[in-house]
Amino acid sequence: MNVQTVRVLSKLRRKSQADLARIAGVSRQAVSQWFKASGHAEVDVLSSHLKRLSDGLSAPADLLLRPLPVLGDGAAVRKLEATLLWDNLYPDLGDFAIALVRSESPALARLAQVFGLYRASKIAGRKVWDRFHEYKRQIRPVRRQQLERIWELHRRLESN
Repeated sequence: MNVQTVRVLSKLRRKSQADLARIAGVSRQAVSQWFKASGHAEVDVLSSHLKRLSDGLSAPADLLLRPLPVLGDGAAVRKLEATLLWDNLYPDLGDFAIALVRSESPALARLAQVFGLYRASKIAGRKVWDRFHEYKRQIRPVRRQQLERIWELHRRLESN
């Protein structure tokens, strides 16, 4: 099982290590050992435990066996962390991705600030455009002015 994938999915589903232990049918110490072994991307678990985790996290079992996209590539992770998390807005890319899924304003603002509205919307979807007025104050002033112009042009084009 891929520990990083399970860690991100459990955070997304708001499950603690104790919750994971209960779901998988193992001790809390076993789950703690899985996460301590995160220097190793993979840990061995019984197929019955994997099945229970899959059901409890509402994720296919094969997803729990492989790294999430990008997170499996160390060089790509370091580059994205330097680009998106330079100020420790989120502790890691997994937490940043979860914040995007939850449509948190700081994450949407950072994504739009770094990648622009069009690329950000390809990553996070329509909410980048729809919620711009909510999160734009969290974007640095010069970049915010640029993005406001683009947002206004986009809005005009959509209304025609």
